[in-house]
Amino acid sequence: MTAADPFDIPKLSEIFEALRRGRHICAEDGDIYWALRDNFEHVQALFTSLGFRLEAHPRDFYYFHGSGSLSDRSERMAVFMFILVEWLSDRGEQVEEAIITRKFNVDELPHMRIERYRQYMNEAGISGEGGIGDVIRNFERFGFARREVGSLFSFRSPVFRFVDLCHAVLELDDAGNVIIAEDSSSEEQES
Repeated sequence: MTAADPFDIPKLSEIFEALRRGRHICAEDGDIYWALRDNFEHVQALFTSLGFRLEAHPRDFYYFHGSGSLSDRSERMAVFMFILVEWLSDRGEQVEEAIITRKFNVDELPHMRIERYRQYMNEAGISGEGGIGDVIRNFERFGFARREVGSLFSFRSPVFRFVDLCHAVLELDDAGNVIIAEDSSSEEQES
């Protein structure tokens, strides 16, 4: 059921507050997801008139598209995800399936255990297990991941913004040069 008046949309203030803080809203978010999904066109028109760009990702989640460059926090999240994607691929795993279905143990991640990855992490300003914990908390805060029991975490569907970025970076032009897509699909606003 959709609301005829954009101001009568259920959970509108909760939707706006979550999106404004950089959260990505997916089905796991329950009522606010369904209210947004059922009233998307009205909500999008309302937010557009307020100067916000509400996006619907093909994998069925919603977010405000930021304008400007990547924040340091977003860059750290991207580096973390690039490493994870490469590591899963090198192990012969189906990357997208593993990312969305697996529970990852922080203690078993390759980010600080493999020298090359540790160097990438340090260059991004992430050091030690505490730094990895900070990155995972940011994934959680913005709706990309959820904390499981103990040191386990899993990703939510919005993580595909980062997976899309990884795919975009890996696309090559005819000359064999890496092309980074103009809309990088990573968290662009201060997150």
